[in-house]
Amino acid sequence: MSSSPLPNPHGPAAPGAGKTGAAQPLAQRYGWVAAVAAFVTYEAALHHAAHQHGAEITALLLGAAPFLLLALSAARQPAWRVPALLAVALAAAALWTWRTPLALHFGWTYFLQHFGMNAALAAMFGRTLRHGHTPLCSQFAAAVRGPLSPELQRYTRRVTQAWTLFFALTAAVSAVLFAAAPMTTWSNFANLGTPVLVALMFIAESACRRLAMPGMAHAGVLEAVRGYRAVMEKRAEQAGLLR
Repeated sequence: MSSSPLPNPHGPAAPGAGKTGAAQPLAQRYGWVAAVAAFVTYEAALHHAAHQHGAEITALLLGAAPFLLLALSAARQPAWRVPALLAVALAAAALWTWRTPLALHFGWTYFLQHFGMNAALAAMFGRTLRHGHTPLCSQFAAAVRGPLSPELQRYTRRVTQAWTLFFALTAAVSAVLFAAAPMTTWSNFANLGTPVLVALMFIAESACRRLAMPGMAHAGVLEAVRGYRAVMEKRAEQAGLLR
């Protein structure tokens, strides 16, 4: 996920790029900080529960929570509201009723969450590499700075390929460790190792970008977040998930 190299810091920007930070609501400017903090807190709770003897039920509920929230998000669509709410209610009731036997297998909720997320991200990035499609990282960069030069198009395509490979390998390692290693080993990789590896990927991409294009100014974290949000909101609207 490239943080959007800027070909000309004084050149024309994409629509909306000239808005000052002060004019943006605080939730839009700093919401990503809260999201990162919530993610780190959740990952820490997952890791602690996986290593804590007697916390199997807590681990089960923590692992199942994202699936229930995902189902609840479908209730935003009027056509899915009743089925989604009914499914969540039944799932929550079943989860609580059979929490003791299900807690013996809480690791599956962790695995499905981690493997599924990375496999889905690999597919999301990889699908945009098909002929006739715009690579996802190119879309992020264009959302911040408008049309990209041929050089930036080639670079952001390579970045998209790198993230596709990264997520695919992460999913594969997750499956191997879950099948062949102790739960604590898998948890160390999924809840501690994966966030660190993602951070290292961002650092490595930033360093490579500066080496490959030393004469260009580059967007910061806030601009990259803005580009990501703009693209993902557009994709959600096209899929009919936002109204």
